Amino acid sequence: MSNEGILVDALFQTDPALYNSIDAGISWRGDLKKRGARVAKFRRYEDGDHDSNMTDQMRAMLRLVKDDADLNEMNINYCGIVVDKMSGRLQVSEVNSDDNATQTYITELLARNSWDSIQGTAYRGAVRDGDGYVMIDPGSTRWVVEPAYDGFSGVVAIFDSEDTPIWACKMWSVADMGTADENPSYTSMRVVVYQPERITFWKGSAGGASVEPDPNIPERSWPAGKIPLVHFANCRDSYTQYGKSEIRKVIPPQDVLNRTLYSMVMASEFSAFKVAWSIGLELDKSGITPGAVLNLILADATTGKPITEMTAEQIAFLNACRVGEFGATDISQYTNQIEKVVAQICWVSSTPIYGLTFAGALSGDALRQLEIGLIGKCQRFQNENKSAVRNLIELTAAIQNSFRSDFGEAPKLGAISITWKSAEILDTDAAVTAIIGVREKAPGLFTDDFLRGKIGGLWGMTQAQILKASEDAKNESVNALNSLTGGAGNVPVI
Repeated sequence: MSNEGILVDALFQTDPALYNSIDAGISWRGDLKKRGARVAKFRRYEDGDHDSNMTDQMRAMLRLVKDDADLNEMNINYCGIVVDKMSGRLQVSEVNSDDNATQTYITELLARNSWDSIQGTAYRGAVRDGDGYVMIDPGSTRWVVEPAYDGFSGVVAIFDSEDTPIWACKMWSVADMGTADENPSYTSMRVVVYQPERITFWKGSAGGASVEPDPNIPERSWPAGKIPLVHFANCRDSYTQYGKSEIRKVIPPQDVLNRTLYSMVMASEFSAFKVAWSIGLELDKSGITPGAVLNLILADATTGKPITEMTAEQIAFLNACRVGEFGATDISQYTNQIEKVVAQICWVSSTPIYGLTFAGALSGDALRQLEIGLIGKCQRFQNENKSAVRNLIELTAAIQNSFRSDFGEAPKLGAISITWKSAEILDTDAAVTAIIGVREKAPGLFTDDFLRGKIGGLWGMTQAQILKASEDAKNESVNALNSLTGGAGNVPVI
C-alpha cells in the first residue's frame, strides 16, 4: 500500500507554489513512489528477505516446512554485511571549538542526546536507505533519528541548493478504533508538515489521495524560522537532493547467489539421498534403504509363493521391468560459481570479507590495500556529512533560543570543528612506537604536546583528556625539578 497521494496533497494544501514548481502531481509523485519502493526493498534485503524465493515444489523436495516465522528461505545474506562494514567505521570522535562557552555547550548537548548512539543510528540509516534524518524537539532539545519514507511511512523533505529543508513531512500510522470497527481494513495516517514559519497537522487514510486538517491539534507558529530537520545522505550527487544506498549495487549479484545456492543444495540432495525409479512394477518405499536387496519375482496371488514355471507372457513382463536410481550430480560447478559471485559482491561494494577475498595472514600495508575501497567510501561519507553534524548543533542552539527551552539560552556559537575517527584499522602499538621513535631520533622536531595529542588520538582519548594528561605531565616534571633543587626551583651552586 503506497501513500504518495497523501504526501502530494499535503504539499498542495500547504505550499501550492512549491507544488507547481516541482510538478508534484506527476514527476514528484512518481519519484516518491519509486524511492519509497526502493527503500522498502533495501530494508528487506538487509534483513535477508530476498526476492529470489523458493517455490513450493522446491521447499517440498528439500523438506522445508513453511511456518509463521516465515524464515524458511535459504540464502547467504551479504547485504547486511555491506551495511555493517561501512556504518561500523563511521564515527565522529571529536566536536570542538576554541571558544570556551561554545565548547561547554557542545559537551553538554552531546551528552544530553547520547551522541554515540544517535550518530550510529543516523549513519546506518543513510548507508542502508541512502538518506537519514535527525529531528530536534524544541522543548527538550533532544535529537530523534527519523527513518526515510519507505512507501508507507517515514520522512520526506524538499531541499534548496544548499541542502537546507524548505518543506518536510513526517507520516505514520495510528490505531483509529472508531473507524476500524466500521471498516477493519482502514488504517488511519497522521501527517505533520514542517515549514520555516509554521507546523500543521493532518490526517488521512492509508492508500488515499487526500488529507484534511487534524481537528485535535491546531496549527502552530514556528518562530525559529528554520525546519528542525538535518539531512544525512550517502553518496551525494550534484543532480539529485538525495543519497544512494550501498545495497543498491549488491542486489543483482545477491539474487544470482541465492539461485545458485538453491541449485547446489538440490544437486547435493540428489547425490546424498538418491531417488530410485522403477518401470513396470511398484516398489515399497520402506524397502529402499542402504544395503537393501531388491528381489524381482512373480508370486502366486492366492498362496503368495513364487512362481517357478512361468509362461511366455510372464517371462516377457519380467524382461520389461527395470529398476534404478538417478545418478549423482557434480556440484563443483555450483561451488565455483558461488565463490565467483561472492567475489563480485565484494568487488562491486568495495567490501572485503576476510576469509573469502584473501588467504593467509596480511601485513599492515596489505590490509590497507585490501580495504582501500571501503576506506574511500567512509572518507567520502565523512566529507559529505561533516557540515550536517555542524548544522545539527547550530540549529539546535537556534531552536533552543527561539523556544526558551528547559536548558536556558544557548550561547552565541563560535567556530565548530568536526573530527571523524579514522576508518582504517590501525596497528596502534606500531603507530605509537613510530611516534616515540620520531621524538628520540629528531628531538625538537615536534613539541611534546603535539606528540601526546597524536598518541592520545590513537588510544581513543578525547581532546579534554589529552589536555589534562599534558598538564599532569608538565606538573609532574615541575615537581620532580623542585625535589632536586630543594623546592625553590633554583639550581644550587657549589
